[in-house]
Amino acid sequence: MALVAVVISEANGETPALVVGGISTVARQCREAHIAKAARVYVLTDGPTTGLENENVTLIDSPARLASEIAADDTVLVFAAGLIADERIVAAVRAAPVPAVASWPAMEPPRGIERIDSTRLSAGVAVYRGATVREVAAGLGDWDLASTLLRTTLADPAVTIIDIAALDTYAPARRRHVPFIWAVPNDITSARHATDIVVESAQKGCLDWPARLIHPPIEDALVRLLAPTPVTPNMVTAFAFGLGIAAGVAFLFGWLWTGLIMVLIVGPLDGVDGKLARTTLNYSRFGDLEHVLDKICEYGWFLCIGSYLSRFYDDAWPWGVAALLVLFALAESLQGEFFRRFTGKQLDDSGSFERRFRLIAGRRNTFFWTLLPFGVAGAWGAGFITMSIYSALTFFVMQARMFLRLQQFGSAQSALIEANFARTAYNFLPAWLRSSR
Repeated sequence: MALVAVVISEANGETPALVVGGISTVARQCREAHIAKAARVYVLTDGPTTGLENENVTLIDSPARLASEIAADDTVLVFAAGLIADERIVAAVRAAPVPAVASWPAMEPPRGIERIDSTRLSAGVAVYRGATVREVAAGLGDWDLASTLLRTTLADPAVTIIDIAALDTYAPARRRHVPFIWAVPNDITSARHATDIVVESAQKGCLDWPARLIHPPIEDALVRLLAPTPVTPNMVTAFAFGLGIAAGVAFLFGWLWTGLIMVLIVGPLDGVDGKLARTTLNYSRFGDLEHVLDKICEYGWFLCIGSYLSRFYDDAWPWGVAALLVLFALAESLQGEFFRRFTGKQLDDSGSFERRFRLIAGRRNTFFWTLLPFGVAGAWGAGFITMSIYSALTFFVMQARMFLRLQQFGSAQSALIEANFARTAYNFLPAWLRSSR
């Protein structure tokens, strides 16, 4: 038994598929199928289809041939032609008992989308039994495959209908509520509007103030520029890392303004790779390596600045400042990672206090924007010391919040832990430390 996917393409040599987020609607569905772990992806098309050479798909020219490719015990994921659907919709359908059909609140049905009843539309994403797909595809004749599969399955008493409007819009990986993407563009104008939605949905939440207030317009412009090109998110990561290394070299040799400008450029570039991946659905197993490279650059910058200032002042104290910066920044990062692995949530996103504090917390962006006014004043040493103090304060505040959130998590999991904390409570602590918000 395997999960296979069927993408129905209406594109041909004379009418190419519309492009949304830098890739065709057909390629987008193929990538969503691979993200859903489909073992095989079939593209049903009646004409030449370009742009799928690197998508690892099999082109099928008729429903009858499709029937011969699918086993009776397969689970078949089917997309409506031209649909732009959120990955979370696909995941919800994939997780449901087979057969399952996603539904969308009633509205004027877009092209290729049918009503389930008076209050619901089909959302254009469904999983069917392989036996059903084989039977329908083999005897289809002039009927439409997607429509016939839907009607056949809706008559099955075992069908699960998933109400997308009832699903939680909170996306943990993006640390915010993100409305579900769902559209069927039918012309260039609507495709551009869908691109706007896709790019906006790729934005993460719970950020520091530079990443929230300064970076997004720059990131969005670069994503729109790069999405239709062969440039991949990994290439952007490599470029940003190279620029980060160059910034470290500049700091080491005392070209502090050059290094600082490079660091401030790396800031938005660091958001472009992930946003480009989410926009084009071009994920890589090396994507998580970006966070390691970020830390290498960040701590390297601290040490390089410390090295130069030590030579400039002919004193060892800048090395001590650099060591404290690295120590507290690394410790704060490690405690956040421990919390994530222990609870399944990010500490920065664990409550309203943490989300508000994240805006001003000492991290790479805020450290170097803090250094900027000191550089203008020519007080680089004082700015470096301020960064170190900033790092220490952030660590201790977040450590206190981590203990509080671990208490809450443990109490929710175990009545014994809850009773122990209640019995030994420190009621003299300030309210902000005891807040559960």
